[in-house]
Amino acid sequence: MNAERSNDHSSLTWNEFLKYRTYRRGFQVASMGISGLVGLVIGWEYISSVNIDPTQMIFGFDPLLAMGAGLFVFTGFCTLLGPLLGNFFFNLLVLRSKRIPFRLKEDLFLQHVKKNRVDPSYQSFANPVPDYYGEKITSLHGYRRWLRNCAAYRKKRDEFLKT
Repeated sequence: MNAERSNDHSSLTWNEFLKYRTYRRGFQVASMGISGLVGLVIGWEYISSVNIDPTQMIFGFDPLLAMGAGLFVFTGFCTLLGPLLGNFFFNLLVLRSKRIPFRLKEDLFLQHVKKNRVDPSYQSFANPVPDYYGEKITSLHGYRRWLRNCAAYRKKRDEFLKT
């Protein structure tokens, strides 16, 4: 991965690609929070409008406990929908003309990560795996640091296995 433009992906540099990945993650996190809050409000509105008979059980549980669990589950489900909505809005608002080059760069980037990542079967508390999926890589400098961390992990693992 070099910072220059490559011939097959000429409309997007690696720095631009990594910047867009950071933006996409921001969209996903923001939409996750917003959708979770919306789910909580909608669930609360529903629960507050339902007449609860305290003598009737709901699925064998106390009505207040069942409604609270339902609110929790609905809020969690809406929170999990957030990253999907974030991706949709990111593609719609930010990546208009660069959607195809971004996806090609992403495939190439993920191939680089897959090729260079370490085997997690030897991890321990003293030697944790460095960012297995490459989610924290936000720049070329960060990518080089990730490669150095992977090399250091391999070196520690090999020295541990020799002794």
